[in-house]
Amino acid sequence: MLINKPAGSQAGRRSQMALVDQAVKSPTELALAVSDLFNGPLVVRQGGFTLVELAIVMTIIGLLIGGILKGQELMQNARITATISEMQSYQSATNIFRDTYAYLPGDLPLAGARIPGCGTECNPLIGDGRTGDGYVGLPFWGTAGWNTQFTQILAVNADASAETMLFFWHLAKADLISRFSPRTNQPSPRWGITNPAAPINGGWVSGYADGSALPGAPAAASRIAGNVIALVLDANSSLTSGSGLGALSAKQAALIDRKSDDGFPISGHVQAFGVSASCFNSPGIISYNERTNGHPQQP
Repeated sequence: MLINKPAGSQAGRRSQMALVDQAVKSPTELALAVSDLFNGPLVVRQGGFTLVELAIVMTIIGLLIGGILKGQELMQNARITATISEMQSYQSATNIFRDTYAYLPGDLPLAGARIPGCGTECNPLIGDGRTGDGYVGLPFWGTAGWNTQFTQILAVNADASAETMLFFWHLAKADLISRFSPRTNQPSPRWGITNPAAPINGGWVSGYADGSALPGAPAAASRIAGNVIALVLDANSSLTSGSGLGALSAKQAALIDRKSDDGFPISGHVQAFGVSASCFNSPGIISYNERTNGHPQQP
């Protein structure tokens, strides 16, 4: 007991017993009595956090935020890598298809009779003089303004523009690409149904680039001619330089370009199009403007 009284005296024992009895009955009065015995104030700890505790909490929060941001970066890098892999798989699949059938996918005459699992819906239109001509779709895509080539999916194809959709169908039915199972009789193009979706955003369309300038591309950009695939946001939209209509940010496009081509948006086999004022830099050598959220797209 913390009592400054002689333990041997009877008075002391009575005081101790009284104090114990009082402690049982009234803890508050006991605290006051002990304070008076030691002639000093009773220090009572107030509730709250100390600076050390706050520092520990802030450190934990910082680690959690850092972990979330790092996780998001890893997820984005994984999607970019998957998009590049898919893009390259289409190139390889196209080469194998051409070696096997002597035609480009989408342009194969009587494909329903030659590709296992294909019916008449796989046949390009016969009689317009464009089937088997070496072009996927119409040969003037750029001249026509890079517009959506096929907007309504029919059981029997209506014109040569349907070849741009059949391009992916032929590759899928020939078991040359995965993650895509086409279905017929759809009211309009849809990702994952008429055209494959891309791992990062949007999806893939195909067509023939006729050497026309890409939408929003700098004047110094080299012109692309030949059959191409393009990554776009909306399956029903044309290739466009409209703001907010791109499938990628400038930084994402730059990462894809650097990992798969020369890293410049105006040259090589990977080129970008989009809002010229925000997607591209022009300090002598035109590059991606990775400091903005501009959304170029890539054919």
